[in-house]
Amino acid sequence: MQTPDDYLAIYQSQPRWRLINEPPAPDPDAALKRDTELLKEVAAGKRGATARLWEVPQCLVVTRKETRFPHFADAVAQLSDQGWPVIVRDSGGTTVPLHLGILNFSLLFPQQEGETFDLDSVYTALCEPIRGALAQLGLIAEYGATEGSYCDGRYNLNIQGLKVTGTAQKLMISPPNPKGVKQGILAQAMLMVEADAAQGTEWVNRFYQLAGNERRFDPMVATSIESLLPETKPQGELTLQLRQQIAESFSHLAAN
Repeated sequence: MQTPDDYLAIYQSQPRWRLINEPPAPDPDAALKRDTELLKEVAAGKRGATARLWEVPQCLVVTRKETRFPHFADAVAQLSDQGWPVIVRDSGGTTVPLHLGILNFSLLFPQQEGETFDLDSVYTALCEPIRGALAQLGLIAEYGATEGSYCDGRYNLNIQGLKVTGTAQKLMISPPNPKGVKQGILAQAMLMVEADAAQGTEWVNRFYQLAGNERRFDPMVATSIESLLPETKPQGELTLQLRQQIAESFSHLAAN
């Protein structure tokens, strides 16, 4: 059974962690593929443990499973014309909206022969730097599923019962390598900092409708960090602040 601090073994198992704090990317497709490229390097023993903070322009990110919806191509064409290009990702879950002001945090690390990191510990290692950053703003984020939300799971982060973070995970089996790496692990989180959460959900629902799938999500079960704070900051300032706070929280964990 997992204990509250089991995730620390993931940080302690790595001799060194690297943080990539990227500026907003001009190309959302290339930014999504970057995680897969990094995961391949980790799985092959060519890269050590890495964390990545990144943002992309407005888009909808769908799973490979969802590309098989009956009217997927029509949905892609219509949404692109409406300013929401559709990008395909390699990890699981459901469609999510991304744009500037939604922070993505990725954790990538190798698992050696003889090591076992369970799913719960990986998700906790991913989310604890975010929880630490939010605590600095006086916000207490709790783990748990959020009924009615897109990309739902036990490792959402919720504040006052509303979802602010969704998570996903992917494993990659390693090719033969001299470093004894068994597999690479990628965990991803998206944090709605400056965002209209209800509107984002409506665009996800719009994709499902156009693509010929009956699934729908509740726009009222998610929120953004800016909506939970008493004071409004100039556009972009809160996102920059949380970038720094997540980076500091992660660095503290990686140093222990």
